[in-house]
Amino acid sequence: MSSLIINTLWSCNVFLNGVDLLGRAAEIEIPHPRRITKDYKGLGMAMAIKIPTGWEALEATQKWQSYDASTIRSLCDSSSMTSLSAMGNLQTLSSAGEVSETPVIYNLTGIISDAGKVGFKAQENVEYTSTMDVWHSELYIGGVEIFMIDAASNQFIVGGVDQLSAFRTNQGG
Repeated sequence: MSSLIINTLWSCNVFLNGVDLLGRAAEIEIPHPRRITKDYKGLGMAMAIKIPTGWEALEATQKWQSYDASTIRSLCDSSSMTSLSAMGNLQTLSSAGEVSETPVIYNLTGIISDAGKVGFKAQENVEYTSTMDVWHSELYIGGVEIFMIDAASNQFIVGGVDQLSAFRTNQGG
């Protein structure tokens, strides 16, 4: 008989360039690596297949509900790379109750491509959404690196295995 194990990750704290922004973000969307594929069909094949040809550009979005000068200044600074971290608590539950709590950390580095638009509504808090073009992304669960992808160095490491090692070697890198 199998036992029920549920892992839930339902909130996080956001850090922008190392500054703790507790409660300032309403929502954050963090991308995971996604393959680019092309259709391939050849004579004698009954069905077309998709073959991998690279990786899509990564983009993260942040919805802000706190209107503060330091966050807006960081989002509008286009002269340097921006670092964004989301730190959460992974709760593991079983039929016996809570089993464990484990840290989950996403680290992103990239360029803010859109600092967002501010819209005003009567008697409502101002919210705005910013967009980051991600060049580097890492995910750690319980201190263990799950993946790291870096566009500038052609690296994609999953579970400690460099997925692009042969690709770099074959291209002289």
